[in-house]
Amino acid sequence: MFDRFIRKKFIVVAVMASGWVALVLMAVNIVQSHENNGLEDIVPPIYEPSWMYKCLPEEGCIRSDEPHPTTNNVTNLTFNSLDICRTVCGRLGGLWPRPVTAVLSTRTVKIHPNYLRFDLEKVPVEAREIMAAMTQVVGSNLLAECDGEVTEVVETPVIVFISVKSADTSLHWETEEQYMLDLASKEGQITVYIMAETVYGARHALETFTQLVASEKSDYSNQKKCGLQIVAGARIRDRPVYRHRGLLLDSSRHFIPMTDIKRTIDGMAANKMNVFHWHVTDTHSFPLESSRVPQFTRYGAYSAKEIYSVEEVKDFIKYAQIRGVRVVIEIDAPAHAGNGWQWGKEYGYGDLAVCVNANAWRHLCIQPPCGQLNPANPAMYRVLRDLYRDIAEMVTKPALLHMGGDEVFFNCWNASEEITNYMRQKNYEISLNGFIDLWSEFHEKALQAWDEELEAAGGTKQPVMLWSSELTQVRRIQQHLSNERYVIEVWEPVDSPLLEQLIKMHYRVVSVPKDIWYLDHGLWGVTKYSNWRRMYAHMLPREENVLGGEVAMWTEYVDKEGIDTRIWPRAAAVAERLWSDPSASVYSAERRLQRQRGRLLARGLRPDAIAPGWCEQHDAKCL
Repeated sequence: MFDRFIRKKFIVVAVMASGWVALVLMAVNIVQSHENNGLEDIVPPIYEPSWMYKCLPEEGCIRSDEPHPTTNNVTNLTFNSLDICRTVCGRLGGLWPRPVTAVLSTRTVKIHPNYLRFDLEKVPVEAREIMAAMTQVVGSNLLAECDGEVTEVVETPVIVFISVKSADTSLHWETEEQYMLDLASKEGQITVYIMAETVYGARHALETFTQLVASEKSDYSNQKKCGLQIVAGARIRDRPVYRHRGLLLDSSRHFIPMTDIKRTIDGMAANKMNVFHWHVTDTHSFPLESSRVPQFTRYGAYSAKEIYSVEEVKDFIKYAQIRGVRVVIEIDAPAHAGNGWQWGKEYGYGDLAVCVNANAWRHLCIQPPCGQLNPANPAMYRVLRDLYRDIAEMVTKPALLHMGGDEVFFNCWNASEEITNYMRQKNYEISLNGFIDLWSEFHEKALQAWDEELEAAGGTKQPVMLWSSELTQVRRIQQHLSNERYVIEVWEPVDSPLLEQLIKMHYRVVSVPKDIWYLDHGLWGVTKYSNWRRMYAHMLPREENVLGGEVAMWTEYVDKEGIDTRIWPRAAAVAERLWSDPSASVYSAERRLQRQRGRLLARGLRPDAIAPGWCEQHDAKCL
């Protein structure tokens, strides 16, 4: 069609002026020459092209200059799969968080999950049920590497022998989490030996075992093909530096469905984090069902569908335990308590909380809506006691409760005649010091209620957690809060001296510096965003009373649609800091974090990108 158009143009122009003829003929010759010697004369090779990846141990994996056949040119340092290359390249391969010591083979062996077996003979009988549940997670994680279906079937046996010394299945700050893992391939069989003090150390070893496996997929084929390969040999010795490696999730500002929370637990397990701090209530909503006080959710839930039922919470706590994660429920009080508490008068209990949903919020609370518990009302303590009993019956023992305790606004209490009259009866001044005394009294009564209800539920007296606040400042904390009973979670900026001061005063602390480890910062107000490198670079003091730290996902400006990208992979960076606290450069960690991000994607999470796609395929070239 194009050729016919050119000939017609030539005829018309030739009549008009002979000077144009040569030009037209030249144009025709050019077109014809292009058509006669076009790309259709080139016969492409018959194979499915794919990039290959070369391991440079000091740099990482680098993509080939051009595609290659998938069946040729594979050497001991060149791989068809970027995931396999990263799994074996360098001293630590693709392990995350960084182990204490690791020796890995650069050779791999093909395996299939159908031929994976676990030997639990050396696991105490009392611990076998939970250990068996932990091994089941391994199979699903391996299948996830191939999107749920491993098409390349090989019959190589993989036998994992697990040895656990302790029959204790409780999870707490003193739980031993160290492990040893040895893997060898010999005579057509893969043998893995895992040795740990507790099932939780063994669980971490199983997580590491899954990180020794990677998939090989056909990039360009329309036919789904995927196989698994495992390193041919490994020797790993590992243990955590910090006992508390936490992630806080706020489900009051926005309700987060349980499916999404469980997915967050999956991500925590993949990164060996062991504390899920659940900020489940606030002034905005009260979605946690209480069997003894059903009014909490009737008056506090956003809707009938946005409630965490008692049975759902119990199932979730077990789900987390199988993944090595302890669930710590926070009932923030006496501040941050509003919706869910406003029904007292209707039921003859009086005001359980004051300032609830007050219009002039700027003078009464940190953000709308307002609300603080009413410490002048004895009925409030009775209701709080019932709530504590419900929690004590839900959580695993030894139970750890976070009692909140931050951002009390004295203007709110001062606006209540009932509260100021009560203060006068107690000989408290209507002043800063008097409100501090009232605040301290609340915590004393709340702690007594928790202790008694926990004992009634079969537990024993435990420390509780509190946020840092005006009450925890060094000039007054010892007058009001015992260092034997309270663990202080310090959320002040990194340049605040409070963390070091409390350590010197022999308080146990958990650190979550808001200007570095708050995941919502940089997305509202004048706050600053921390990328994963900045989060990774922050180091905590190595002191006996520093239990560890947390990364915090507050949800004023994010809901279930965005929590994955806000949390991951930045929380993974904090996880390695808390597990191994490495002194190595942040840049040397990036290739391992890229591999970890790939695992999270395979397991159904949606972590944010770390670098452009080209940089992801060329380790160390974009640093």
